[in-house]
Amino acid sequence: MVDLAQTVFGVTFQNPVLLASGTCGYGEEYADIIDVDQLGGIVTKAVTLHPRVGNPPCRISETPAGMINSIGLANVGLEAFKREKLPWLRENLHRAQVLVNVAGWSVDDYVKVVGGLDDEHGFLGYEINVSCPNVDGGTLFGTDKVALAELVRALRAVTQRPLVIKLTPNVADVGVFAQICEENGADGLSSINTFPGMLIDVETRRPVIGSTTGGISGPAIRPMGVYVTWKVASRVKLPVIGIGGICTASDAMEYILAGAALVQIGTAMFVDPYSAPDTVQGLHELCERQGVGRLSELVGALEV
Repeated sequence: MVDLAQTVFGVTFQNPVLLASGTCGYGEEYADIIDVDQLGGIVTKAVTLHPRVGNPPCRISETPAGMINSIGLANVGLEAFKREKLPWLRENLHRAQVLVNVAGWSVDDYVKVVGGLDDEHGFLGYEINVSCPNVDGGTLFGTDKVALAELVRALRAVTQRPLVIKLTPNVADVGVFAQICEENGADGLSSINTFPGMLIDVETRRPVIGSTTGGISGPAIRPMGVYVTWKVASRVKLPVIGIGGICTASDAMEYILAGAALVQIGTAMFVDPYSAPDTVQGLHELCERQGVGRLSELVGALEV
């Protein structure tokens, strides 16, 4: 038997496959299709201090080998999340780990959300969104070294739970930003967020997306995601969660070999809602075929 379990952040993930933030809501939305509790975990839709209606339509459009989205962090807000969403996670996910994605526009915003959640039960820790390419001001922390350091320090002061920072690829040297997170108290890194992009309707001469620009995700960005994950894992000792264009077990294994202990599947779930459980099964089969008994042996096993 192949052991897919990964021990990260002081706990055991039964397998390395998580659902990515923003693509599967708060888990309940997929509960009638797949058994979410059979996965390694889920990262919730972003939670902000106050409810957000998000950006104007059109919010999503297909692109070659992916999609562009500009949801604008639409979410129910902190209090409604605690009241309406967290109880389902608490009652239905007993083996899958839960990370709550947190977004904000100031250090105080982030601190208030994390501080407001920290006494609650039903989740492991936080994934901090410091880079959202379709929200005004959303890239500040992810591309500003001083601001990022300040934010990580402030959050470290208000929680002992795992603190995972979701990095943007849109910097000259992502390794430097990974080191800043490590030096200021982060427990892990998610690599990567979407790339900014734009689609134009040549007949109307107007942007396809209502907010003009959006974030590119899907298979088209996988090589960049694998590269950034490899670069980050080579620079820091923190565990890395690989994200970007993962559709199959082979895709996931690229990230694992590059240094990711866990992976997240997002855009693929829009195309095939069985992508995540199929990836878990595919990892079993891939490891069996290669004679690997423990998946953990392959983390960072890239030969260069």
